[in-house]
Amino acid sequence: MEEREKIWLDKQVTNWNDIGKQIPNAPKIDAELPNIDRCKDQLREAKTLEEKDIIKAGWELFGPKQTYDQTTVITAMSGVDGMCRPLGYQGFVFVGEQFAGTLSPQAMNSRTDGDIARIFLTSPSRLLVEYKRYDNDDPLCCPSKMSRVLFNIEAKNAKPLLIPIEVMTEA
Repeated sequence: MEEREKIWLDKQVTNWNDIGKQIPNAPKIDAELPNIDRCKDQLREAKTLEEKDIIKAGWELFGPKQTYDQTTVITAMSGVDGMCRPLGYQGFVFVGEQFAGTLSPQAMNSRTDGDIARIFLTSPSRLLVEYKRYDNDDPLCCPSKMSRVLFNIEAKNAKPLLIPIEVMTEA
């Protein structure tokens, strides 16, 4: 059996987020736009400054926004597949109106290794995110493993920074 290519969840934890970093631009991907008629009912309108900044960077908002005190997690995508599943998507974390970082070092695709399963905003300074882990012989419906990443949000030079602390993977 061919070995699965390692991704960031398989390596030693390093932080891809930097203090004062801007919201990344949505990737240009070969997919349908999220606002096509059959998929547009899953999109959300931008209501906050943070959401408007994400839209300005080329993303489309989807899924629930989670808030705990001043901390907010927002998901956005750049495309959809034939079943309206998100492609080229990302999770963005803000404290107040300040961008703290993303939940992955690169945009993710539904039904691929490293796709977000669930996000738990457990306190204003802590998140636990579950990522689906697919082996080469896993059907697309059913990843055989799950990786959980614990993130802390710390203030550095009066700016928030999202920091991945630990990756735990289990079958």
